[in-house]
Amino acid sequence: MLLAVVAGAAVALTAGSALLARPTGDPHEPVDAVPISLDLPWPWQATVQMDPPGRAALLYGGDALRGTDLFDAEGKLAVVGRTGVTRTLLYSGAEAVSAGVDVLLSPDGRRVAQAFLQGSGTGGDGLIVTDLDTGRSVTVPGPAGAGCCTPVAWAPDGDALLATQQGRISWKDGYGAPERRFVLLDRVTGASTVLSDYLPFYEIRTASQGAFGPDGGHLVLSEGTTVRLVDRTGETLWSRDLGPRRHLAGVGAFTPDGARITTVTLEGCLDHCDESALADRRWTFGYLDVASGADADGPALAPVTGMAVRAVGWIRGGELAVLRYQPERGAYKETSVGWDDVGWWETGHVTLLGLRPGAGPRTVFDPPDGVLTLDVPADLLAAGSFDGPPAHASLAPVRMWAVLGYVVFTSVVWVPLAAVAVVVTGLVVRRRARRRAAGVRR
Repeated sequence: MLLAVVAGAAVALTAGSALLARPTGDPHEPVDAVPISLDLPWPWQATVQMDPPGRAALLYGGDALRGTDLFDAEGKLAVVGRTGVTRTLLYSGAEAVSAGVDVLLSPDGRRVAQAFLQGSGTGGDGLIVTDLDTGRSVTVPGPAGAGCCTPVAWAPDGDALLATQQGRISWKDGYGAPERRFVLLDRVTGASTVLSDYLPFYEIRTASQGAFGPDGGHLVLSEGTTVRLVDRTGETLWSRDLGPRRHLAGVGAFTPDGARITTVTLEGCLDHCDESALADRRWTFGYLDVASGADADGPALAPVTGMAVRAVGWIRGGELAVLRYQPERGAYKETSVGWDDVGWWETGHVTLLGLRPGAGPRTVFDPPDGVLTLDVPADLLAAGSFDGPPAHASLAPVRMWAVLGYVVFTSVVWVPLAAVAVVVTGLVVRRRARRRAAGVRR
């Protein structure tokens, strides 16, 4: 009987391995739209490098995706292709990787740009750009010096990237982090241009770092309380101090016509804020004139309540797309030092909203709980395409460790357990048989 059980376990092992290796799922024809809903990826979901998903409709990450570096990767992002398939980007040793901050989708969804994060599979200075059609990565070089680079924004044509380069460690209130400066990297030629001096880490707010104008020839940079318009050579055209409560709205700050730059102003708790005070913050929208930096009139947009907002683009030209960040449970902000309004550890939920003149905020995409970071290609925002088929995470194909893990687990755990069960059952049956035989003799 023991041999039969072991043989049965071997058959189950073989069948299970074949099932895991067999491609499953039901991808649809490519649709240029954000899916109306999504399933979170399986822990063993295939990677972009293993099975490229093609052009992306969505990039996301959060607590719901984190794995373990023992068999998986603690840092993980999910890419939803326009056929509905879900694939992963893995960063072993990188505790928290944020979509739209650490890893950015190109405007057409064909590529992702990232820093040299742990587990990225390559090393050096510059940015790693991964093609989602092929899974292959190339390095876009940065200026000489350690710690280059972290992506900030793609140029509209996808041929250049705004990034920050790290410098020496600076300290404030006992907290230290690298200084940073803005650089422009040309993806096609490999040329790089320094756009600013090094700045203390606390003078660059993640949600407001910088943005490209629609023509790709001008950029706005946020440095402390100052915003500065520059051209691609780094020449400053104007600068403007906005004060401590007003900020560049985000990577989607330029209006589609390129005439204005959108800003956000905080009404509510600035420092020493508990979770409730953070959630009750109110953000209002204003504009700067691109030609002069002076305040300008523009479409009146409804305010948004939440810990933070970040403009990511414009929907069909007239509706501002913003990510709203709600605080993590128990969040508490002392000061801006060591705090990130759109950070992984500070965020409890993120929602994509649409703001149109004369109307209140509408929810464009609300991901499942546990999704804390999100990025949407600019072309889908511009098209207003948010009604794509649901994205499903298929059981296969899987990464090799899953197949090996299944085999090892079956061989090491289930077969011995089955053997023990057979032995115990045999002993019980034999004992009962002896008792019955003894009863008959009496």
